[in-house]
Amino acid sequence: MYYLVKIWNGEEFKKEILFEADNDVIAMQKASAATPDGCRSNYESINKEEYENGYKKTEAQEQAEA
Repeated sequence: MYYLVKIWNGEEFKKEILFEADNDVIAMQKASAATPDGCRSNYESINKEEYENGYKKTEAQEQAEA
């Protein structure tokens, strides 16, 4: 399964990470390890293709606006 971790520093969005894990417990451990001190994060299971398609659409929209 793939998981998407979104990392925040206060109210400011810092980054997101896509990773693979065998189950929710391992995903939670990986999300915790990827979160810097003083930041918070959340994670959700996601289909890798959905993420890639969503990212490509977002990237294309940003280029169209520039």
